Amino acid sequence: MSNIHVLDEKTAGKIAAGEVIERPAGVLKELLENAVDAGAVSINIDIEGSGRDLIRVNDNGCGMSAEDLELCVLRHATSKIHSFGDLDTLHTFGFRGEALYSAAAVSRMTLTSCTGDGAGNRLELHAGKVVAKSPAPAIKGTTVEIRNLFYNVPARLKFLKSDAYERACLLKVIEESALANLTVGYRVHINGRAVYDLPAQTGPLEAAVKARAKQILGGEVSSTLLFKEFAELGLKLFVTPADKLVAVRDMQYVFVNRRPIDSKTVQQAIYKAYQNVRSKDRHPAFLVYLTINPADFDVNIHPQKRDIRFVNENKVFGFLMNAVGETVFSNARPVAVEMPAPAPAITLPPAAQPAAEKLFAPTPMETFAAACTPQPEPSPARAFAPKPHFMVKETEEPVEYVARAAAAPGAEPAPAAESPAAQPADLHAAGDPAWYHGPYHYLGQLQRSYLLFENPEGLVVIDQHAAQERVLFEHYLDAFDRRDVKVQKLLFPVHVDLPPSNAETLLSWADWLKTAGFELEPFSAHTVLVRTMPHMIRFKEDDMKAFIISLSQVVGDPSKSTESLKRKMVAMLACKKAIKAHDAISPAEAEALLENMKKCKDGMHCPHGRPCVAQLNMKQLDKLFGR
Repeated sequence: MSNIHVLDEKTAGKIAAGEVIERPAGVLKELLENAVDAGAVSINIDIEGSGRDLIRVNDNGCGMSAEDLELCVLRHATSKIHSFGDLDTLHTFGFRGEALYSAAAVSRMTLTSCTGDGAGNRLELHAGKVVAKSPAPAIKGTTVEIRNLFYNVPARLKFLKSDAYERACLLKVIEESALANLTVGYRVHINGRAVYDLPAQTGPLEAAVKARAKQILGGEVSSTLLFKEFAELGLKLFVTPADKLVAVRDMQYVFVNRRPIDSKTVQQAIYKAYQNVRSKDRHPAFLVYLTINPADFDVNIHPQKRDIRFVNENKVFGFLMNAVGETVFSNARPVAVEMPAPAPAITLPPAAQPAAEKLFAPTPMETFAAACTPQPEPSPARAFAPKPHFMVKETEEPVEYVARAAAAPGAEPAPAAESPAAQPADLHAAGDPAWYHGPYHYLGQLQRSYLLFENPEGLVVIDQHAAQERVLFEHYLDAFDRRDVKVQKLLFPVHVDLPPSNAETLLSWADWLKTAGFELEPFSAHTVLVRTMPHMIRFKEDDMKAFIISLSQVVGDPSKSTESLKRKMVAMLACKKAIKAHDAISPAEAEALLENMKKCKDGMHCPHGRPCVAQLNMKQLDKLFGR
């Protein structure tokens, strides 16, 4: 007796749906592609219950006849191709005839459509089976209504994540479609609340892309985008300049013949162009529009058609790398200058020196906290930045971690450290970290960015921003781990505008962020309110907004580890609060910063892993002058 048999149509349909549709966002993507293929210039989208309760897409496209309405839900039924050879001339999104069939197999679906020639028609299906047919109003276009998604495959529901995360995925699909199809207008409602109203864009491409990008990516990013057009590959390129890179990768869009794709070839080519100016924690934002002969790439290699294969991957890589370089740098390169061998940075012993990537690794919180040496609370002192008196209700004096000298008016400044000749030449006093070769004598500030000290070995250079970042990072992280973050309520909540997908994702972390001192709540689809902040941070309003925007870009799925996010968030806080390059600093402040660095677990690296301190010894100095 044979053990091989043909699956029944119901089982095969559910399996096929799993290949095409992993989550509600997959359904929405297919429906939007069908609407655009139908020639729609206006699309209305309604979502309830993060897509599991309802996804409704209404368009004003060409519509379908009664006969086509019944055929469109059959497997491999399509109007896009007639033979395999048609794939070489394909100019539509859909072509396999699986979208409606797969969605119908795992939901209760209602299709309403009209060609504009006579009355419309309605078709109702449960689990892929037609249960009702009826006439419909003569309104040109098509409406697809998906209810109770995965109701007949409950195991699939277990793999869905939080409502906030699924809503963010749905919004991401809409944002991709809107950036790909500029001449189409999109109106979006989630749970009855208006989220997007994106009018169709007309006119020059550059203005149209930037106008839509402003609504989706935000004005801060869209206003910096550089635009350049190339005839080869029909490339229209929008990229951020080298000094305006962002904190995350989720502002990167690639469209091939208006199809949103994920392409390692394109991404790596762009990163290669930035390789000499990009630090590892900063990323380019970009929109890449390619118009290519369909025969020059294969889109049929991925079930969701997210990935493609170029016929000539190397050619595409090289061309894009050069195009981005030309756009960002205008082919100008600095003259190479031969420098003496650089002085080695002061380093910790190998066992104690953490690699940069380990800093944010999701290690147990207790391990990290135990390794940090607790710091005594410094005395109150004046902050580097002006107090945000217009927004903060002050209940106690702020805590500062690199203290200014609290001298009375007219008093003498605090004395600097004594010269090496006046102190014992003890390079490693008891309790000092291994890198500390004292005593140190403060010499001054170079370009208001680097602090210069003399020690018995020679010249010490400290990056003032990176060093204070480290001090603030460890102090706040210690308070966070001890659950001792003091909170300050704002007199007036700060309104922060965000792309709706970022706002949804950020608010999914609201409970966790409250433990970190930030109380957030929704105000509108585009806006969140900040009601509290950690007392030790004391942001000005603009700094608060910049921080929340940056934070919204790095948070992700709430089911992921909070440990990694905690370190990223604390590093961002420290970076925003630390004294910047080109800020003046007094001798007393410089010496206090050096003392606080001694108390850090790793006083030699900023939270992002970059060095804080370099030592130039006397032999190296003598060599520079041929002595």
